[in-house]
Amino acid sequence: MDRYKILITGSLGSLASMIIPHLKKHTILCRDIYNGQDLTNPNWIPTEEFDLIIHCAALIYGVVGFHKCPADILADNILMTINLLKYAKCKKFVYISSSMVYERCLAPHKEEDADYPLSPFTDYGLSKYICERLVKAFHEQYGLTYTIWRPFNIITPYEKPKETGVSHANVDLIEKIMVKKQMPLEIFGDGEQIRCYTSIYETAEAIAKFSLDPRSDNQTFNLANCEPISMKELARLIVNIGKPKDYQLTFKSLPIYGDDVRARIPDVSKMKETFGWEAKIKIHQSLKECIG
Repeated sequence: MDRYKILITGSLGSLASMIIPHLKKHTILCRDIYNGQDLTNPNWIPTEEFDLIIHCAALIYGVVGFHKCPADILADNILMTINLLKYAKCKKFVYISSSMVYERCLAPHKEEDADYPLSPFTDYGLSKYICERLVKAFHEQYGLTYTIWRPFNIITPYEKPKETGVSHANVDLIEKIMVKKQMPLEIFGDGEQIRCYTSIYETAEAIAKFSLDPRSDNQTFNLANCEPISMKELARLIVNIGKPKDYQLTFKSLPIYGDDVRARIPDVSKMKETFGWEAKIKIHQSLKECIG
């Protein structure tokens, strides 16, 4: 079995830290800002050559965070990617993008829907789209082999709650229902926004496994559990699983940003046709682990 030299960015983040164990037979170099290794500074870009770079590092927030830190998100996410593409040496570049590139596309979302999109609403979505184009530009000009992964709403038991709208929706709702016992439950907008939640375990395993597969070369893939659920349905499911004592679920609507996406639903036929891959872990199982 070949042994590869791999650089992983954002290595202390929840997704990268799950990818690394799947690649333990390879030689791995890690970079993360929490270790003082800021990739917006070219001095932190390694000079040796790698077989594979898996670029996970990014500024990630919930819906409120997107609007609190748009300049940091847009500048840092793009600058990190530019520095890696310009100064790092690798045979293949794997970019972890996001379903947010589909913000202004109609669901269900096929990979080619983002080829000629209207500009994504949020600066986070725009940063991901621009970075995808950067990766493809380096392929076109320099022949760099790449794979782009677009995960949909990764759900993990390891994310800690922050202020409302900065954490991801599932984390916010679990905290409000199971810990704060918030009644009525505050939700953004009408609560009918639809998302698809994908287990971090399956996401990480697929990225580690298929990034080394030549069938993924110069391709873009949605990576998701196709199980649409609204915010209100998500809250009801949390209550049913967690059974908080003396809790009655009612809702209070909070103002929502005009760029809120109503439905984000993936088409994952390309993953199935290329690799025979389908997500097996359902939202009920993922929530059960998160609630404990």
